[in-house]
Amino acid sequence: MAIPIRGQASRRAWPFATLGLIGLNLIIFFFQLQLGEDATLRLFWQGGAIPAKLSQVKLFGSWQSLKLLATMFTSLFLHAGWVHLIGNLLFLWVFGEALEDELGHWRFLGFYLFCGFFSLLIHALVASRLSVPIIGASGAIAGLLGAYLIRYPQAPVQTLVYLLVRFQIVAVPAYVWLGFWLLLQFYGLRQGGPVAWFAHLGGFLTGLLAVGLFVPATAPAARTRKASPRRKSRRR
Repeated sequence: MAIPIRGQASRRAWPFATLGLIGLNLIIFFFQLQLGEDATLRLFWQGGAIPAKLSQVKLFGSWQSLKLLATMFTSLFLHAGWVHLIGNLLFLWVFGEALEDELGHWRFLGFYLFCGFFSLLIHALVASRLSVPIIGASGAIAGLLGAYLIRYPQAPVQTLVYLLVRFQIVAVPAYVWLGFWLLLQFYGLRQGGPVAWFAHLGGFLTGLLAVGLFVPATAPAARTRKASPRRKSRRR
């Protein structure tokens, strides 16, 4: 068992956007818990992204088309359960903090939503006949992982591992962690199941290719510096 618990720490400012996204996802999830099962399912169908419907959207179409496009953002804040939520938020914290520090709060938030949108777009193109809602932040977070691989490939990721009948914290290079994560996505894609694997891969590819568009011109060459740890429905 291996769980990432900390990536590159912020050096210039608190990660307000990352913490804000975590808080917003928690608030919405607690709201879901108050609704009951039937109302939550209706919320998933209304706020989730349904590929079969998205494939019929016209760019200059009706109000209904705009509502369908909006689900490509609202779906990022809906989660199917505690495991789904906590897994996403953990990866958001571990890999989002350093990127926000480099991009800035608003650029980071825009990049997050950009990756989420294109992860769903890619999934909708590949699985255009899928008629169930896609929910979860994994596509957007996968974009952060792709960006992290480009900007911080050597940065150590503090990882909780279970070795020799005890827990230990070890530093694993980011490229190793992210390479392992990517292999798991291809394995999951082959196995199938209720997870939107194409959204994961689409988000990762988007982050990998597009992060340079969001990096400020004055940002340092992040990939050349190594970080040191801070001191003592379907789902995505």
